[in-house]
Parts: sequence; structure tokens; C-alpha cells
Amino acid sequence: MKNLKLMALLCLTVAASAVSLAAGETLDLGDARISLDLDGLGSYNVEVGSPTSLDHDYDPRNSDFQYTIFPASITFDGASGQIQIEVHQMSTSQPLDTPISDKDTSTGLEHCISEADMMPRRSQVQMEPYSIDGQDGTLATVGQGDDQMYIVAYSPDQNGGSGATVCVIGSDLPWEATEKIFDSVEVQKA
Repeated sequence: MKNLKLMALLCLTVAASAVSLAAGETLDLGDARISLDLDGLGSYNVEVGSPTSLDHDYDPRNSDFQYTIFPASITFDGASGQIQIEVHQMSTSQPLDTPISDKDTSTGLEHCISEADMMPRRSQVQMEPYSIDGQDGTLATVGQGDDQMYIVAYSPDQNGGSGATVCVIGSDLPWEATEKIFDSVEVQKA
């Protein structure tokens, strides 16, 4: 009888895990597998874009490097909000928490946010530290009032303030929904 109860408890635990997994979405972008919880946001569509490779020669103090951007977007049926994701995969590990040059005092993470395709140009931006997926990151609040967008960036392979992969996730959903999504983000490197 005791074994039967244990077996029933195990089955309930597995079933509950399957339900919570069904509420999540997992995207493979570059060398990153990004999981996020979209439960309660309704039906949605995922569109994975084509990667773009570029040369980076912005900082004269560091050697040039190449990087590839892997984009995706999630749109919700019947809603105007969306989530945008970019994985910036660099050929070499780069400093992310220090100024990128003598002339530009933004950090590597702030620079990735500023250069992301999802970043509206000429908008009011407030940057602040933000913890995501157990890592130190940067949160940008873009715009003001009811017309705000939130963009977070962090490196899942960060070590000693540097990393070769940066995940940039943006949302123009209300902050309550956005915060829930950001809190659910988990990234595994391939």
C-alpha cells in the first residue's frame, strides 16, 4: 500500500511538471536554448528570424571580433504587445560590465541593448542593474507612461565580467506580465 501511494505521488508530480512545461516556450537561437513561461498570456506565434553576422570594430582598445545576431519574436493573438529576443554570439569573450571605450562610458551590456534592433531610436532610456536567470544583467526602461518597453540583457556564460553570448529580451507588455516573463527566463548553452 505504501508503494502504491508513493507511485501515485510520483505520477502526480510528473503530471504537474508536464503541465508547467506545456505553459513554457523554448527557443534555440545560436548556441543558446532560451526557455520562458508564457502561461496566462493567451495564444501566441513564434517567428525565428535569419541570423546576421557582422564585424565589430568599435573599441580601439580591444581587438576586433565578429558576432552573429539570432533574432526571434513572439506575438500574441488579439493583443498588441510582443516579446523580442536577440542572442548576440561573439567570436571571443568580451568585457560586459565595464565601459566599452574611453569615449563611450556605456557597459558592454548597455551597448548590446542600445544596438539591438528592438531598441526604439531617440527614446528616453533609463538603465539599471537587473538580476535575471541567476546572473547580473542590465534592464532598460524605454519611453514613459503607458508607452513603455522593457529590455533586459545578460550573458549566460559570463565569467569575471566577460562573456561570449549575450541574451537581449524586450517586451512592450505591461510591467507585471514582463516581470513574470523575465523572472522565468532560463538559458542553457549548447
